[in-house]
Amino acid sequence: MQISFLYKAQMAFLCALFLFLTASKTTAEESMTSGPFSFLAISDMPYSPKEDYILTQRTRPAIEASPLPFVIFMGDFKNSTLPCSAALLTERRNQIMALHPGRVFYTPGDNDWTDCDRTQMIQRFSELDRLDLLRRLFYDTPMALPPEWLYARQALFPENMRWVYKNTLFATVHLVSTNNGREEILLSDVSLALTLTDARDRANYVWLSQAFAEAGKIGADAVVIATQADVTHSKYKQRCTETLRQECDAFADFNLHLRYLSAQFKKPVLLMHGDTFPYCLDKEFGGASAPNLWRFNSTGDYGLTDAAVITVNSANRSTPFSFTSLTERTPPAPNC
Repeated sequence: MQISFLYKAQMAFLCALFLFLTASKTTAEESMTSGPFSFLAISDMPYSPKEDYILTQRTRPAIEASPLPFVIFMGDFKNSTLPCSAALLTERRNQIMALHPGRVFYTPGDNDWTDCDRTQMIQRFSELDRLDLLRRLFYDTPMALPPEWLYARQALFPENMRWVYKNTLFATVHLVSTNNGREEILLSDVSLALTLTDARDRANYVWLSQAFAEAGKIGADAVVIATQADVTHSKYKQRCTETLRQECDAFADFNLHLRYLSAQFKKPVLLMHGDTFPYCLDKEFGGASAPNLWRFNSTGDYGLTDAAVITVNSANRSTPFSFTSLTERTPPAPNC
């Protein structure tokens, strides 16, 4: 009787172990193989108590109920008037990371650090101090992802991340509004702030190049780049240089480099960002030199308070990317 019980217990354990290992192997294989899949993007929210309620009571439950593998949060987790206290930044970190525990990729926005010194705020902070705090809050520990995702972070700039899912390469690039931090430097040393922005721009250039090099190396089917800044939104004509560091287009070099790399890659490329309204799709962003490069302006920014669902189907040459919102099923405007 005892032998029979032990035998049954051992067999039950072995069956459970087999099912676990099979499921783990299946999950790993699914994340590595090509084929259509969807993921989530959020940005520029919550900006009000109402949006806070929607994010926690409607969007988060919908994410939890979905099978989608990860979320990219493209900055601006608060409006530009709320003080950037350590308590608030910690609260928003916890709120964001709870949307999909262990699977949220966050890239900073201007409201999260560069705008923390604004005169209209009750409590003001140095933007460089807030960036340092953000990095400690969000990036102190690398994400624990399956090895087949090929997760990597850039040295000294851990907010620049890279990973692979379903043979699509993803990368975050730390570009923010306020002309990428070159305007309204009110409490930090201006020269130091600009020097650090120059260093971040150089790092972004290298990181973008490495992302496409990795995509070529692994034979990726598509590339998705995520930033906070709307890189089409600059009031200046001249590009920034070593001598012209302010009142210049802080995104010109990034746009030129992205178009060049996309043209060389030839396969589908998507640039996605928050920062501005409307919620829209720009299929002409790459121009004649890189028609494979599309731009997606995501939800949020006092517009549609919802997550965006992005579907990647690189085998579909005419529509490699498609979009809708998570809970309202609203597509973006066809032109930006």
